[in-house]
Amino acid sequence: MSSDKLISALERLAGRKGVLVRYQDGFRRQRSASPDSLVAILRELGAPLESVADAGHALFETDLARWRTLAAPVCVTWDDDGIRLALRLPEAGAAKTVEWSLQLETGEERSGQLAIADLPNTRRVEIGRERFQAKTLRLPQALPAGYHQLRLKAGAQSAVVTVLAAPSRCWQSEAANRSWGTFLPLYAMHSEQSWGAGSFSDLGRLFDWVKGLGGSFVGTLPLLAAYLSEPFEYSPYVPASRLFWNEFYVDPRRLPEWDGSTGAHAALDSARTSGELAAFRSEPLIDYHRQAAMRGGILNELAAAAFANPDRRAELEGFAFERPHLNEYATYRAALTKLGSAAIRERTPGSLGLDDYDAGVRQQHVYAQWAADAQLTQLAEQAGQPGLYLDLPLGVHPDSYDVWRNAHCYANGSSGGAPPDRFFTKGQNWGFAPLHPMGLRQDGYGHLGDIVRSHLRYAGILRIDHFMWLHRLYWIPQGAAASEGTYVQYPAEEIYAVLCIESKRSHSMVVGEDLGTVPDYVRGRMKQHGIDRMYVAQFSFYGNAEKPLTDPPEDVLASVNTHDTPSWNSFWNATEVDDQVSMDLLTEQEANDERRNRAELRGTVGWAYQTEQTAEAILPKVLEQMAKSDARAVLVNLEDLWGEPSPQNTPGTGPERPNWKRRAKLSLEEMQQDDTVVGALRAVDADRKR
Repeated sequence: MSSDKLISALERLAGRKGVLVRYQDGFRRQRSASPDSLVAILRELGAPLESVADAGHALFETDLARWRTLAAPVCVTWDDDGIRLALRLPEAGAAKTVEWSLQLETGEERSGQLAIADLPNTRRVEIGRERFQAKTLRLPQALPAGYHQLRLKAGAQSAVVTVLAAPSRCWQSEAANRSWGTFLPLYAMHSEQSWGAGSFSDLGRLFDWVKGLGGSFVGTLPLLAAYLSEPFEYSPYVPASRLFWNEFYVDPRRLPEWDGSTGAHAALDSARTSGELAAFRSEPLIDYHRQAAMRGGILNELAAAAFANPDRRAELEGFAFERPHLNEYATYRAALTKLGSAAIRERTPGSLGLDDYDAGVRQQHVYAQWAADAQLTQLAEQAGQPGLYLDLPLGVHPDSYDVWRNAHCYANGSSGGAPPDRFFTKGQNWGFAPLHPMGLRQDGYGHLGDIVRSHLRYAGILRIDHFMWLHRLYWIPQGAAASEGTYVQYPAEEIYAVLCIESKRSHSMVVGEDLGTVPDYVRGRMKQHGIDRMYVAQFSFYGNAEKPLTDPPEDVLASVNTHDTPSWNSFWNATEVDDQVSMDLLTEQEANDERRNRAELRGTVGWAYQTEQTAEAILPKVLEQMAKSDARAVLVNLEDLWGEPSPQNTPGTGPERPNWKRRAKLSLEEMQQDDTVVGALRAVDADRKR
């Protein structure tokens, strides 16, 4: 086969597998994926090839395998539409009937048999010497929302299909309409009662205060399990699991064992007398290593006391039994602590023997998850609807429990990232394995459903980070430069179905982070399925002198900024531009152009609002416009209210920046006494109620 024909076959194979051969980068320039990158990604997606030379054969085998498969592994049915499913059947020796049996999630079973001749034809194909026909199976019975199993048999062929019976729209809470809430990372939060970083108790105190001012929800960054010893990764966007919670935020003083544990009290007294606790409360940055060690030591004492009590042990074991992944997660974490990540990677799920981990560490992880669940459940009940606004990160740590346990759901030979753009001219490699589209389908979306469900157990509003991944995600082959990746498409309809099922079951809203270059069709699909978009004021200023800030539409959660953008103070004064120059993200010429644009914006906005051009004078006007708008919800970043100049995160930077560790300037008590903060929130409440 000639070189041109091989490349043509490779590109056709990419089309079959949902891999984009050409795409637009952040500069809106057309880029082509290299043949080597295509081969690596296609191999990751299950195509049988090692090099471009195998493309023709791989294309043939891929097409043949698809047509020899009776049905796709997943089918979606919306509302009461019934099942409509394509069957692929051989013409030679074709079966006369198709037998079907449907087991509902409730356990109810339905079955039947249909004559294949009575099914409508949709297509005929010939591959090699084999001929196939496509038929449409229609089962019109309405199904309850949920995950059902359809078994099919036609002659020698058989298939098991996961049927996602979904409401067409996510839950829309009446309580959220014209609502408002506040945002602050929990690690940054602190009070007179905290140990240097926030706790679930502090989050409850914040909500009580916000509710007293008329607000109805509080937002924070992901609260998921983290590695805070070895391996060490404190970013909330690189969790140890998206199924379990970070014990760093548990308040030990609210646990049943606290009063009677002399060991826990002794550990806290030691931290006090050594000055360690005072340091935690005064240092501007969170020392995760030291704080986690202190908190972990206290939790270990409480866990030992709980498991020594027969009644409490039974309660904890019952809790773990109700959550089938918890015992294995605790075992995994304990084994990882003892053996290290390199050894654990070689062990498959179920292979961990009793001599591979410390039983006390395992018990501590079970206890920690019970404690986190108890405090989050109490917080959710206290908050009501919408209550708690949580964020679902895009990925997990490479050594996470999730990747180890569900390896088939992750593309472990690739990394998620982004193509070159203005701020990252060489592209971005985010360092985590993307979810595998075919792995998700073959899993019947069990893993993804578990992830979403675990969040919606507590969250009244769930924000999906980088929402575009439902449709496509940029993959970088292992060992390749970040600029050498391309986009892989996902079965978006099926993922929307999972979100709609779980949202309706939990009565929780879903918000998609749709910032940046997002095609119109994506936002159309979001609207179709009742998923609110994001409106960010920093991205919504235009040069209109009469109205420089566009009004938020109805189906959005509106905010001034996000955790990945400059603070209001920094944006307004363009001080983040200096940072971008220092990190070689902008040239001096580009920086000067941006400073000039920002100065013109200050003049235009100041004139339009008839006020001074300072950040302090303009922010109340921006909040007022958002609060008076039709936006479903308004999220106020508390740090903006006292003029914080530094961001919580500077994307694309590493340990040289204090990302995810800066404590808030004001404590909870100081916020409540600050006239500017309280006045701003009261004004937002009044404007929302108009």
